[in-house]
Amino acid sequence: MQIGLIGRGRMGQTLAAVAREKGYIIQTHIGRLTPDSWKKLEEAEIIIDFSHAEQVPFLVKGCTERGLPLITGTTGWQAHLSELIAFAERFPSPRWLWGANFSRGIALLKAALSTWVPFWSHFSDWEAILLEIHHRHKKDAPSGTAKELAQAFPFVKEVHSLRVGEVIGEHRLILSASGEEVELLHRAFDRRIFAEGALWAAVWLLRQKKFVGSFETALSLR
Repeated sequence: MQIGLIGRGRMGQTLAAVAREKGYIIQTHIGRLTPDSWKKLEEAEIIIDFSHAEQVPFLVKGCTERGLPLITGTTGWQAHLSELIAFAERFPSPRWLWGANFSRGIALLKAALSTWVPFWSHFSDWEAILLEIHHRHKKDAPSGTAKELAQAFPFVKEVHSLRVGEVIGEHRLILSASGEEVELLHRAFDRRIFAEGALWAAVWLLRQKKFVGSFETALSLR
């Protein structure tokens, strides 16, 4: 697999290292998209983006127009999601997969939460609080993952964000009532898990003739 990688931050560097360990080729690795970038990107089989939210609309449109499969790992752009899906689906064979978090553990957590939704009407005396912790360099708060968890379980009363030290990522859902409490926790110990998930998604997407959807949707398909 020949990859065009966008983003030279922590995730971009980690993904490049893990990809090379697996024998994949980093065809080009750039920090930001420019008009001159497309010539190099077009030499790749697939584009993986871990850069900046502001670039996502241009990348989705540019890749779709050129028939390039795209993995979007950037967060903070989801206000444009409906518009970009509509744009991509104008083409006969778009291949675009996005994820706020490429941890397969987070995907399992979302799936579990969705199964709890029908039962919550019997828990009117309970409350749900979501706490997410990330390293001090992370700019968005709450995290994209926290927002998606709150969407999966829309009864979350409050989302609290903490930025401290070098924490890779922690998401904790606390369900509490008088006399008892249930807690679900996902903790990431290594950025490699996100790289592993994104590379799995890239291999999967290359096998598809057409796909526009999320990482979780791809995991749920046989």
